[in-house]
Amino acid sequence: MNKLIKSLIPLFIITSQVFAIAGFGISANQSLFNVDASTSDLTLPDGSKVGSFSSSKYSNGYGLGGYLYIDVIPFIDIDIEGNSIISRYDFSFVNPVDTLKKQIIIGALSGYITAQKKLFKLSIPLLAKAKLTAGAGINFNISPPVIDQTMLESIIPTGSDVSNGTVDTKALIEYIGDNKNSSTGFHIQTGLQFKILMLDSFLYYRQVFADNVIPDAKGFGSLNLR
Repeated sequence: MNKLIKSLIPLFIITSQVFAIAGFGISANQSLFNVDASTSDLTLPDGSKVGSFSSSKYSNGYGLGGYLYIDVIPFIDIDIEGNSIISRYDFSFVNPVDTLKKQIIIGALSGYITAQKKLFKLSIPLLAKAKLTAGAGINFNISPPVIDQTMLESIIPTGSDVSNGTVDTKALIEYIGDNKNSSTGFHIQTGLQFKILMLDSFLYYRQVFADNVIPDAKGFGSLNLR
């Protein structure tokens, strides 16, 4: 037994050193935003109205992700995170031959690279440690397209005659998946990193500046727990 313990000591030392300079884990988030309800006319090429489509008001979203932080550079830490946003809204389509009401689940995928700095630290010997951090960085996002007449024309089996066709629900979902928007932005964040015994956790707020991750918006907020 003594030999086994002695052989494991170097491993414990190396592992503790690695976790002193880097960490990884899972994260949960709530995104903070509001999208107003909207209604648009369906029109023929001559401009005549033949129906309408609309989406309900919806707000906020939830998601999961993962992160890696590296604490080896003097004065700053490097934080890499990928996460998701999931929300839902009610969609309706009306023309002379079809009425469709569907709940649409939408989402976005985002990646973040952040340089952050410790502002101050607080510790209780043997029990807990905490530090306040602030940072900024760049982000990369993939989000679904906004439903519009061009989309509806492409998913009605009879072609572009939106007055005499029915919406193919499966085609609608596939179209949203195949016509994703990509965007790049920047963000700022501040939060608290705390350690109780062996559990290392983060609670922070991030403000994202990126176009159309949320429809017709230039950004959104995000509350995150790791």
